[in-house]
Amino acid sequence: MKSNFKIHILVFFLSIAVFLLIYPHIFYKYFVFQMPFSDQAPQSYFADWTVIISAMKCKLQGYDVFLDNPCDFWNRRHVYGSILLFLPYSTNLNNLYSIYIPIFFNLLFLFVVISHINFKKVEQVIIYILFIFSPATLLAVERFNIDILIFLILLLICHLRSNLFKSILIVIISLAKFYPAITSIIFLFKGINKKNLSYFLISVAFIALIFFLDNDNLTKVFSNIGQATASHKLAFGIMHFSNFPTLNTKFPVEHLLIFSVSLMSIIFFFSSLILKKDKFFKDFNFEIYSDKLFFIGSSVCVFTYLLLSNYIYREIFIFLALPFLFKMINQSIFSKFFVLVILVKLVLSPFTFYYSFSLDNETLNIIKSLLDNLIISMMLASLVSILFIRLKNFKIN
Repeated sequence: MKSNFKIHILVFFLSIAVFLLIYPHIFYKYFVFQMPFSDQAPQSYFADWTVIISAMKCKLQGYDVFLDNPCDFWNRRHVYGSILLFLPYSTNLNNLYSIYIPIFFNLLFLFVVISHINFKKVEQVIIYILFIFSPATLLAVERFNIDILIFLILLLICHLRSNLFKSILIVIISLAKFYPAITSIIFLFKGINKKNLSYFLISVAFIALIFFLDNDNLTKVFSNIGQATASHKLAFGIMHFSNFPTLNTKFPVEHLLIFSVSLMSIIFFFSSLILKKDKFFKDFNFEIYSDKLFFIGSSVCVFTYLLLSNYIYREIFIFLALPFLFKMINQSIFSKFFVLVILVKLVLSPFTFYYSFSLDNETLNIIKSLLDNLIISMMLASLVSILFIRLKNFKIN
C-alpha cells in the first residue's frame, strides 16, 4: 500500500512538472491549439475560463454580456448558462479567479485521474499517460474549460449516496452548460421506485423551469452558437464527417450524415449481439462506483455526440468508462475490444492533431472520427443493454 501511494505521489508531481510546460508553451505547442498571445491579451491563459470572468466583470458594469462583452480582449460573448454570471466576483481578487482557481482545479483534475489508476497494471499506466497527453485533455487544461469542473462534479455525484445532493449538483451543472441534464436519468436506472422517480422529475422540472424563466438569455446563447461551434479540426460529434472539406467537396453533406448514422447503426447492432452473449454486464450494479461512472460517462458522451456541436473537450468523459472496462477486461471480450479501440484512439490523437494543424492533412482526423463513431456506438449499445436489464427486473416499489 505504501509503495503504491509513493508511485501515485511521484506520478502526480511529475505530471505537474509536465503541465507547467504547457502554459509557457515550451514543449507542447504542436499538440495544443493555443489562443493568440500578446502583452495586451493576458486572457490567453485559461482562455475558456477568462471569458467567463470577463463576462462577470462586464455584467457588474451593466452590459448585456450575451450580446456584448468588451471586458474580453476578443469581445467573446457569454455562451454558457446565466448561473455562472452570479458567481461572487471582486476585482481585488482578480488573480485568485484568473490564475489560482484554474491551477487548483487543473491539479485536482489530474490527481483524481491518477487516483483511478492501478499502477501495478501496465495497460492502465499506458492508458493514463495517453489520456493525459491527448490533445483533448491538454486543450481542456490549457484553456481550463468548465468541462473539467463538470467532470469532477460527476465523479462526486457517483460517490454521493444522498439523492438530494445529487439532484442539487445535477441542476447546478445543467444550468451552467445544459448537457449534464441527461445525467438525471441516473435516478431511474438505480431503481424505478417512487422515491427515485420523484427526484428525477423534480430535477428535470426545476431545470426546465429555470430555462423557461431565463428564456430570453437562452435565445441569445443559441444566437451566438457559432462562437461555441468547433471547426472540423477540433470537432467531436456525429456531424464531424460532413464538416471535413476533403469529404464535403466530393459528397453531399446529407450523404455524409447518412453514412455516419448508418455506420453507427451497424456497429450498434453487432455490439448488441455480442453483449447478449458476453459477460460484460454479468455483475453490473448501480451501487458500485465504477459501474455508476461507466453509466454516467457513457450517457454524457452519447448524448453530446448525437445532439450537440462539440469541441474535443467532451472526449475527456470517455475516461469515466475506463474503471468499469478495466474491471471487466478479464471476463469480457467486449471489454477487451472496447479498451483496445480507446487505446488506438489515444495513440493516434496527438498525431491527428499535429497533421491537422501543422500539415493541414485530414486523413488521420477522418480515421479518428471513425474511431469516435465506433466508441460512441459501443457506449450506446451498452446503455440500451442496461435499460433492458433494468426493464427485465422492473418492479415499482
